[in-house]
Amino acid sequence: MAKTPEHEQDFEHDPEVAARVKAERLKRDREQLLRDIAAVSTSDLRAQVGYVLSHYPDSRDSDVRLAHCVWETFYPEYISNGSVRLADMYRLPREKTITRTRATIQNGYGLFQPSAEVASRRRALREETKEAVVADKPGPPVLSVYADESSKTKHRYLVVGSVWSTDVGRLWRVVLGLQDWKREQGITWEFKFSELSKGKLERCKAFVKKAVEQSDLICLKACVLDTEAALDLSGEERLYRLYYELLLSGIEHEITSGRVVLPRWIHVWKDADAGPDALLLPELERRLKAACRIYFRDTVQIEAVDTGVSDISPLLQLADLFAGSVARKLNKDSEATNAKDEFTEFFQILAGFDFAKDDGVTSDFVYVHRLA
Repeated sequence: MAKTPEHEQDFEHDPEVAARVKAERLKRDREQLLRDIAAVSTSDLRAQVGYVLSHYPDSRDSDVRLAHCVWETFYPEYISNGSVRLADMYRLPREKTITRTRATIQNGYGLFQPSAEVASRRRALREETKEAVVADKPGPPVLSVYADESSKTKHRYLVVGSVWSTDVGRLWRVVLGLQDWKREQGITWEFKFSELSKGKLERCKAFVKKAVEQSDLICLKACVLDTEAALDLSGEERLYRLYYELLLSGIEHEITSGRVVLPRWIHVWKDADAGPDALLLPELERRLKAACRIYFRDTVQIEAVDTGVSDISPLLQLADLFAGSVARKLNKDSEATNAKDEFTEFFQILAGFDFAKDDGVTSDFVYVHRLA
């Protein structure tokens, strides 16, 4: 009989090595799932379950609710008036499979935890498939926000741009449509305002026009800071305070424009910045949670502030193009023009107002909030 390789023998007989390998695998799987959710990449059941757990907090306590959300979100063609035909049930992922996937995400990855009461009840059960937890009613819907900033150091005006979605149940179809469009156009590169050139100009315009077709599901919001009014703050502190203002003013705009009614959960995805993010994102999340409790009397709750990778997220790319356009208009200091200026003019026409001059002019689809 062939001998087992030495490193496999170590793995097999050393519990510490086995535990370390398992922990590393779970960490990799956890990070991949978060990247998939941030990019609204839902090509497999694990990503679909993770997406639902992320965006529907009430599904974390009820496997029945979770299965219904997965089916209604990703398989609506098989559901009619709240029912599924017997012949179509074979086309849906089984509830037990969804439950096992949920258990892996919650217990293995430590993500999207249930309430303390339900967690205690589940720990008391020996078999996950025997759970019988039924939610009293659906929880509040979720607003998803995808945000990115313009240049942090070179210019006077600092801008954070964002894409807001009011219907997470249909959002993944918007993302899939943008991804398919890029594939059909043969576009393999990331849309970034800083890399916008004459050769990329028309495709960048077409990408934004494609996104605007979904204006009933998404809208654009930006927050602008005149850094000369905040010279006593570091660059990172200015930036994260600007994110804070963007979220609070953006929620108010959603309410006053009539696009949403309360209560709501808010899930924020920010383009990843490994250094400052690790230190400042937890503090930003704490500030937002405290502010929402006071300003909105607990009718708005911050679910999480997470990071995503823009090169696989069309919505983060759209936020980047919007933030760059607003910043370009405000910070331009010469008469010379290039592709970035032409793209900025295109975005202003789309918005219906001048980003630099028309203070207080907004629409339901595009909103720019300017601080002193």
